[in-house]
Parts: sequence; structure tokens; C-alpha cells
Amino acid sequence: LTSLVAGGMAGTSVDVALFPIDTVKTRLQAPQGFVAAGGFRGIYNGLGAAAAGSAPGAALFFSVYEVSACLTA
Repeated sequence: LTSLVAGGMAGTSVDVALFPIDTVKTRLQAPQGFVAAGGFRGIYNGLGAAAAGSAPGAALFFSVYEVSACLTA
């Protein structure tokens, strides 16, 4: 249970920290240019959905990792 909760929290915190950086990177790579792609406006739009979606996957990953580490040790 601890790995499940820790994994979910880790996945969510990584997404919250990196989501705006990834959005800026994507806009910098846009063919129409950074400003026309939105600039710095709304760089947090969609953060909630990304964070909510990453929590279950990260929780499952950490849980499976812990179980497999115990089985192979």
C-alpha cells in the first residue's frame, strides 16, 4: 500500500513540475512560432487531466517494481 501511494504522489508531482516546461517546449517547436502558438498564456491548461492520468500509472509501476524486487532478492 505504501508503494502504491508513494508512486501515485511521485507521478503527480513530476507531472505538475514538468508540465509547464513541456508546454513551452512544444510551443517553441511550433511551425507558426512561439507567440502565435500561445506564448506563455495558458501554460497550465490541461495540467489537472495530465496529473490525474499519471497518478494511477505511476502507482501501478511502483507497486509492481516493489513486488518484483522482493521476488528477485
